[in-house]
Amino acid sequence: MSWTQIFTDKPWLPEAAGEVPDTDTGKAPGQIALRMLLGAITILFLLFFVTFIERSQFQDFHALAGEPWQPFTDSMRLWVNTGVLLLASLCLHWAVRTSQKQQAILLLLGGGFFAALFVVLQVSVWQFLYNLGYGLAENPANSYFYMLTGVHATHIIGGLFALLLVGRKYLAGADTGVALRACATYWHYLFVLWLVLFFMLTRTPETYAIIAAFCGLG
Repeated sequence: MSWTQIFTDKPWLPEAAGEVPDTDTGKAPGQIALRMLLGAITILFLLFFVTFIERSQFQDFHALAGEPWQPFTDSMRLWVNTGVLLLASLCLHWAVRTSQKQQAILLLLGGGFFAALFVVLQVSVWQFLYNLGYGLAENPANSYFYMLTGVHATHIIGGLFALLLVGRKYLAGADTGVALRACATYWHYLFVLWLVLFFMLTRTPETYAIIAAFCGLG
């Protein structure tokens, strides 16, 4: 497999199904490309997290949780979003495991619905913050919240387009087993990433100080 093929393969699309394993690695090119994609996303968010923790130690950084008047001291809205994204991930998981075509189609539709609902609920959280006076530029913590959740939502939307293409091919009778498993893996990854975001964005100043000291950023 050439280096150009690694970057042009799209493992989340149906064309990835039925791939021949790479002779050097024993893995299909689509699997390699998916791992590279997830690795790139991981590096991106790790860089975000490092700058976030470092920025949290400045005086003008005001955490979004910890005091009764702060918006995410009660994080019920984010818990609802978490439950919705979990349902999307479970639907994809069950779609891969089922042997019945009709059931798989319903699960794919369910996964897409819950993923789209998650994005809608995220927009409602942004509106909630804005209405409370937590605008994008009012506080560095606000800026990071909008940015991190926005980038995550963008990856969700990208996954929805891929899922739509996989679903269309599946309805047409194409072999989409590999592509469907790749979509499920991608969705599980985004769910775990959301859990990390949820934790990072709703901590108290004291917790940020502990994390910063542990990472040598204090």
